[in-house]
Amino acid sequence: MLGSNIRCHGPSQLPAVTRLPCILASLAFLVCSWAGCTQQDPIVTYTVPTKIPAKLMPGKDRMLAAMLPKGKEIWFFKVTGPEEAIESLRGTFRDFVEDIEFQDGSPKLKELPDGWRRGGEKPFRYATLDVDTPDKQLGISVSSLPLRDDAWDQQVQDNVNRWRGQLGLSKSDQKWAGGEPIVVENADPNAVWVDLVGETGGASTMSPPFANRSPPLADSSVRPGTAPPGSSVTDQRMLAAMVPKGSDIWFFKVMGEKTAVAFVEKTLQEFVENIEFNQGVPDLETLPKTWTKGGERPFRYATVDVVTPTGKLDISISKLVRQPDKSWGQQVDMNVNRWRGQMGLPASSEKWAGGQSLTVKAADEGSVWVDLAAVSKSSAVDTGSSTEPGKSASTVAGPNDQDADTRSDAKRGPIAYDRPAGWRDGRKTSMRLAAFDVGPDGKTAEITVIAAGGDLRGNVARWLGQVRNGTVPEAVVDQALQDAQEVTVAGTKGKRFLLLGSEEDAAARNAIDATIIPLGSDGTSSLFVKMTGPAETVESQASAIQSFLKSLKLNL
Repeated sequence: MLGSNIRCHGPSQLPAVTRLPCILASLAFLVCSWAGCTQQDPIVTYTVPTKIPAKLMPGKDRMLAAMLPKGKEIWFFKVTGPEEAIESLRGTFRDFVEDIEFQDGSPKLKELPDGWRRGGEKPFRYATLDVDTPDKQLGISVSSLPLRDDAWDQQVQDNVNRWRGQLGLSKSDQKWAGGEPIVVENADPNAVWVDLVGETGGASTMSPPFANRSPPLADSSVRPGTAPPGSSVTDQRMLAAMVPKGSDIWFFKVMGEKTAVAFVEKTLQEFVENIEFNQGVPDLETLPKTWTKGGERPFRYATVDVVTPTGKLDISISKLVRQPDKSWGQQVDMNVNRWRGQMGLPASSEKWAGGQSLTVKAADEGSVWVDLAAVSKSSAVDTGSSTEPGKSASTVAGPNDQDADTRSDAKRGPIAYDRPAGWRDGRKTSMRLAAFDVGPDGKTAEITVIAAGGDLRGNVARWLGQVRNGTVPEAVVDQALQDAQEVTVAGTKGKRFLLLGSEEDAAARNAIDATIIPLGSDGTSSLFVKMTGPAETVESQASAIQSFLKSLKLNL
């Protein structure tokens, strides 16, 4: 093992890994002085290890992806996770992609490899496939985008470089940004295979592939569709249209400050009503005055920028393939209720979740117009101290104050939240939408927010095994399910569990406070908010978790 010489001029000036030998040396020096030693060496040299053991080195994230051209579409198959977990899946995943078949222009997913299953619905995905590996559960995303008019090589380059950025890798000037050809008999030629390895918690890995992420604007500190400083979520309004056209659903959506959205309301509705389609995609050659084509964003067909007297807005235009196993009304309800959750509104059981009929001349029947105004105050962008229970009073603290309330963080990713006082930034990974640490040294608990699959009972049984060091009897799982607390998060009903370790050793007792919020209509995908750590710390944070859950807004 490598080592280095450390000169102990003062322990406080040294890294933590080298302080202990120097402190011991200082104590020895003091003892010798007290005992009357006559010979003193003012500088003591020690050799200490500086190489971090391999077991303590952080792992890496790996991404496998395929881009398959088929007719006027590009189909994406993509999975990201820890390197070892991805390696265990690589061969099966590649075989699956190479043998994929299409029906009516969409991939056939009825027959899946052993251990694979259909996951819950997520926006901007045709499907999610959940796969259990020895390390963890992975989710394979299946999605599509229209082929652009420019060269195929450039579209591949753009997407692969975007993925490289998500893994903290620099852009590549190679053909296909380093992607390789893959032969898929049932797709058009020039399909691409991508295999990337990057650092855990790379530049953008905390946002999953389905996140509605956008790059920051160069000319403004306020992102379109979010509250400007000094405003709150109650100032927000969303307008959206769902337009069926053949086998596709087209979405036109804008969200922002109410006065700005009111300025664009009439023009947007008229624009959608009169939209024309060219080869199955919206014709955007002629736009209203003050509207301009914006830059490319992941999972959008186009972005339209609109300047209003009170701020800049962006209108997102995107597409999903209609699901043949669900009625049009079910698909509308699912999307509108998801948007209601984003706006802090409860789910609606009305037809189309409260959406209104819209006549779009060039589309199929059944277009829907949605107009939502936020009512919740829990995600306010604070410009002063908070007086709400459980909130930090240091919201105007400097940038180095890690205990400061960070409610505005929520606007940048797939979830929005109020951070309770005392919660510190935790370790982020590609699967974690948020992560926090709380509690004193030696009794720290970890809070994580992830989207994943798995059945309710299976997760509860596994968690009980974690805090009780082994498999627990079925009766214990039954009792935990019975004792679950009913909660509502972002308009969706979920369950919260407090799972305690055995009482034999109270000092070493651990606990898990976990909340499960279903994301898909079939219940196979959920949002997990989980606190794990010493029981004393976990139980003391019960009200903070409750406050955090109440503040959560979902953009999944």
